[in-house]
Amino acid sequence: MGARLDAVLARINCRTLADIGCDHGKVAVGALLEGRAERCIATDISEKCLQKARELARTKGVDKIEFRVGDGLSVLTPFEADCVVIAGMGGREIASVLQKAPPLKAKFILVPHDDAPLLRSFLAENGYGVESDRIVSEGRRFYPVIVCEKKGVKRSLSLLESLYGTHTSDADCAAYMRLKESSLARICAGIKQGDERGEKLREELRATSEALKERK
Repeated sequence: MGARLDAVLARINCRTLADIGCDHGKVAVGALLEGRAERCIATDISEKCLQKARELARTKGVDKIEFRVGDGLSVLTPFEADCVVIAGMGGREIASVLQKAPPLKAKFILVPHDDAPLLRSFLAENGYGVESDRIVSEGRRFYPVIVCEKKGVKRSLSLLESLYGTHTSDADCAAYMRLKESSLARICAGIKQGDERGEKLREELRATSEALKERK
Protein backbone atom coordinates (compact mmCIF):
# COMPACT_ATOMS: atom_id res chain seq x y z
CA MET A 1 0.00 0.00 0.00
CA GLY A 2 2.80 2.43 0.83
CA ALA A 3 3.32 4.59 3.93
CA ARG A 4 0.81 7.24 2.85
CA LEU A 5 -2.14 4.88 2.39
CA ASP A 6 -1.09 2.80 5.41
CA ALA A 7 -1.32 5.97 7.52
CA VAL A 8 -4.80 6.64 6.12
CA LEU A 9 -6.03 3.09 6.78
CA ALA A 10 -4.72 3.20 10.35
CA ARG A 11 -7.12 6.07 11.11
CA ILE A 12 -10.25 4.37 9.71
CA ASN A 13 -12.67 2.68 12.11
CA CYS A 14 -16.25 3.15 10.99
CA ARG A 15 -19.49 1.70 9.73
CA THR A 16 -19.69 3.50 6.37
CA LEU A 17 -16.58 4.86 4.66
CA ALA A 18 -16.76 7.27 1.73
CA ASP A 19 -13.62 7.29 -0.43
CA ILE A 20 -13.93 10.49 -2.47
CA GLY A 21 -11.96 10.59 -5.72
CA CYS A 22 -11.05 6.96 -5.05
CA ASP A 23 -8.76 6.44 -8.09
CA HIS A 24 -7.60 2.78 -7.86
CA GLY A 25 -9.88 2.13 -4.87
CA LYS A 26 -7.04 0.96 -2.63
CA VAL A 27 -8.33 2.77 0.46
CA ALA A 28 -11.90 1.47 0.17
CA VAL A 29 -10.85 -2.09 -0.65
CA GLY A 30 -8.12 -2.07 2.02
CA ALA A 31 -10.52 -0.81 4.69
CA LEU A 32 -12.96 -3.65 3.94
CA LEU A 33 -10.26 -6.33 3.81
CA GLU A 34 -8.82 -5.18 7.16
CA GLY A 35 -12.26 -4.91 8.79
CA ARG A 36 -11.90 -1.16 9.33
CA ALA A 37 -15.27 -0.42 7.69
CA GLU A 38 -18.48 -2.41 7.29
CA ARG A 39 -19.30 -0.91 3.91
CA CYS A 40 -17.77 1.59 1.52
CA ILE A 41 -18.92 4.13 -1.01
CA ALA A 42 -16.23 4.71 -3.64
CA THR A 43 -16.70 7.79 -5.80
CA ASP A 44 -15.00 9.44 -8.74
CA ILE A 45 -15.73 12.05 -11.36
CA SER A 46 -16.54 9.61 -14.21
CA GLU A 47 -17.43 5.98 -14.83
CA LYS A 48 -14.11 5.57 -16.63
CA CYS A 49 -12.24 6.73 -13.52
CA LEU A 50 -14.10 4.14 -11.41
CA GLN A 51 -13.12 1.17 -13.60
CA LYS A 52 -9.77 0.63 -11.84
CA ALA A 53 -11.49 0.57 -8.45
CA ARG A 54 -14.17 -1.83 -9.70
CA GLU A 55 -11.48 -4.15 -11.05
CA LEU A 56 -9.51 -4.10 -7.78
CA ALA A 57 -12.66 -4.90 -5.77
CA ARG A 58 -13.47 -7.79 -8.12
CA THR A 59 -9.91 -9.14 -7.95
CA LYS A 60 -9.88 -9.00 -4.13
CA GLY A 61 -13.37 -10.49 -3.80
CA VAL A 62 -14.79 -7.43 -2.06
CA ASP A 63 -18.52 -6.89 -2.50
CA LYS A 64 -19.59 -4.48 0.28
CA ILE A 65 -18.63 -1.53 -1.83
CA GLU A 66 -20.90 0.78 -3.81
CA PHE A 67 -19.54 2.79 -6.72
CA ARG A 68 -20.93 6.24 -7.50
CA VAL A 69 -20.10 8.76 -10.20
CA GLY A 70 -20.17 12.38 -9.10
CA ASP A 71 -18.33 15.51 -8.06
CA GLY A 72 -16.89 15.56 -4.55
CA LEU A 73 -19.30 14.93 -1.68
CA SER A 74 -22.39 15.68 -3.76
CA VAL A 75 -23.00 11.95 -4.25
CA LEU A 76 -23.59 11.41 -0.52
CA THR A 77 -26.90 11.87 1.26
CA PRO A 78 -26.89 13.78 4.59
CA PHE A 79 -25.25 11.82 7.44
CA GLU A 80 -24.72 8.78 5.16
CA ALA A 81 -21.02 8.24 5.93
CA ASP A 82 -19.29 8.39 9.30
CA CYS A 83 -15.78 8.52 7.83
CA VAL A 84 -14.70 10.35 4.67
CA VAL A 85 -11.32 10.02 2.97
CA ILE A 86 -10.17 12.60 0.43
CA ALA A 87 -6.67 11.79 -0.80
CA GLY A 88 -4.88 12.70 -4.00
CA MET A 89 -6.32 16.19 -4.50
CA GLY A 90 -4.67 19.53 -3.84
CA GLY A 91 -5.43 21.47 -0.67
CA ARG A 92 -7.39 24.14 -2.54
CA GLU A 93 -9.54 21.49 -4.25
CA ILE A 94 -10.19 19.65 -0.97
CA ALA A 95 -11.29 22.93 0.65
CA SER A 96 -13.68 23.50 -2.25
CA VAL A 97 -15.12 19.98 -1.85
CA LEU A 98 -15.67 20.53 1.88
CA GLN A 99 -17.29 23.91 1.27
CA LYS A 100 -20.00 22.23 -0.84
CA ALA A 101 -20.51 19.23 1.47
CA PRO A 102 -23.96 18.04 2.58
CA PRO A 103 -24.54 17.78 6.36
CA LEU A 104 -22.23 15.03 7.64
CA LYS A 105 -21.33 13.90 11.14
CA ALA A 106 -18.14 12.27 10.03
CA LYS A 107 -14.44 12.02 10.65
CA PHE A 108 -12.51 13.39 7.68
CA ILE A 109 -9.11 12.04 6.67
CA LEU A 110 -7.52 14.48 4.24
CA VAL A 111 -4.28 13.99 2.31
CA PRO A 112 -3.53 17.06 0.16
CA HIS A 113 -0.72 16.72 -2.37
CA ASP A 114 -0.12 20.49 -2.35
CA ASP A 115 -1.36 23.72 -0.70
CA ALA A 116 -1.54 22.09 2.74
CA PRO A 117 -1.18 25.46 4.59
CA LEU A 118 -4.17 26.81 2.66
CA LEU A 119 -6.24 23.75 3.63
CA ARG A 120 -5.21 24.01 7.29
CA SER A 121 -6.27 27.66 7.34
CA PHE A 122 -9.61 26.75 5.74
CA LEU A 123 -10.23 24.05 8.36
CA ALA A 124 -9.41 26.42 11.24
CA GLU A 125 -11.58 29.23 9.88
CA ASN A 126 -14.52 26.93 9.16
CA GLY A 127 -14.79 25.22 12.52
CA TYR A 128 -13.02 21.91 11.92
CA GLY A 129 -11.35 20.47 14.99
CA VAL A 130 -8.11 18.67 14.14
CA GLU A 131 -7.48 15.37 15.91
CA SER A 132 -4.15 14.75 14.20
CA ASP A 133 -2.05 16.35 11.45
CA ARG A 134 1.09 14.37 10.69
CA ILE A 135 3.64 14.48 7.88
CA VAL A 136 4.27 11.03 6.36
CA SER A 137 7.22 10.29 4.08
CA GLU A 138 6.97 7.92 1.14
CA GLY A 139 10.00 7.62 -1.08
CA ARG A 140 11.23 11.15 -1.67
CA ARG A 141 7.86 12.77 -1.07
CA PHE A 142 6.11 14.04 2.04
CA TYR A 143 2.35 13.97 2.61
CA PRO A 144 0.25 15.58 5.35
CA VAL A 145 -2.39 13.22 6.78
CA ILE A 146 -5.00 15.42 8.48
CA VAL A 147 -7.73 13.87 10.65
CA CYS A 148 -10.51 16.30 11.54
CA GLU A 149 -14.20 16.72 12.29
CA LYS A 150 -16.58 19.66 11.96
CA LYS A 151 -17.01 21.13 15.47
CA GLY A 152 -18.35 24.57 14.64
CA VAL A 153 -15.64 26.42 16.57
CA LYS A 154 -13.14 28.58 14.71
CA ARG A 155 -9.48 28.26 15.66
CA SER A 156 -6.36 30.33 15.16
CA LEU A 157 -3.16 28.72 13.91
CA SER A 158 0.45 29.50 14.63
CA LEU A 159 2.61 29.93 11.54
CA LEU A 160 4.40 26.67 12.36
CA GLU A 161 1.15 24.69 12.64
CA SER A 162 -0.09 26.22 9.40
CA LEU A 163 3.07 25.08 7.62
CA TYR A 164 3.70 21.69 9.22
CA GLY A 165 0.71 20.48 11.21
CA THR A 166 0.49 19.38 14.84
CA HIS A 167 3.34 16.84 15.13
CA THR A 168 6.45 18.87 14.37
CA SER A 169 8.57 16.68 16.66
CA ASP A 170 8.04 13.59 14.47
CA ALA A 171 11.04 12.37 12.47
CA ASP A 172 9.22 12.59 9.14
CA CYS A 173 8.10 16.13 9.86
CA ALA A 174 11.63 17.15 10.86
CA ALA A 175 12.98 15.72 7.60
CA TYR A 176 10.36 17.69 5.66
CA MET A 177 11.18 20.86 7.61
CA ARG A 178 14.88 20.52 6.77
CA LEU A 179 14.01 20.13 3.10
CA LYS A 180 11.69 23.14 3.29
CA GLU A 181 14.33 25.20 5.12
CA SER A 182 16.81 24.58 2.33
CA SER A 183 14.24 25.43 -0.35
CA LEU A 184 13.11 28.62 1.42
CA ALA A 185 16.71 29.76 1.92
CA ARG A 186 17.42 29.42 -1.82
CA ILE A 187 14.26 31.30 -2.78
CA CYS A 188 14.77 34.09 -0.24
CA ALA A 189 18.35 34.62 -1.38
CA GLY A 190 17.04 35.62 -4.80
CA ILE A 191 14.32 38.01 -3.61
CA LYS A 192 15.03 41.67 -2.92
CA GLN A 193 14.45 43.17 0.52
CA GLY A 194 11.07 44.87 0.80
CA ASP A 195 9.32 42.51 -1.57
CA GLU A 196 6.01 41.53 0.08
CA ARG A 197 6.20 37.88 -1.00
CA GLY A 198 9.83 37.77 0.10
CA GLU A 199 8.97 39.01 3.60
CA LYS A 200 6.34 36.29 3.96
CA LEU A 201 8.80 33.61 2.86
CA ARG A 202 11.52 34.96 5.17
CA GLU A 203 9.07 34.74 8.06
CA GLU A 204 8.39 31.11 7.14
CA LEU A 205 12.13 30.47 6.94
CA ARG A 206 12.74 32.00 10.39
CA ALA A 207 9.93 29.95 11.97
CA THR A 208 11.23 26.76 10.34
CA SER A 209 14.86 27.36 11.34
CA GLU A 210 13.92 28.19 14.94
CA ALA A 211 11.80 25.04 15.24
CA LEU A 212 14.65 22.90 13.93
CA LYS A 213 17.13 24.52 16.37
CA GLU A 214 14.81 23.66 19.26
CA ARG A 215 15.01 19.98 18.29
CA LYS A 216 18.79 19.90 18.76
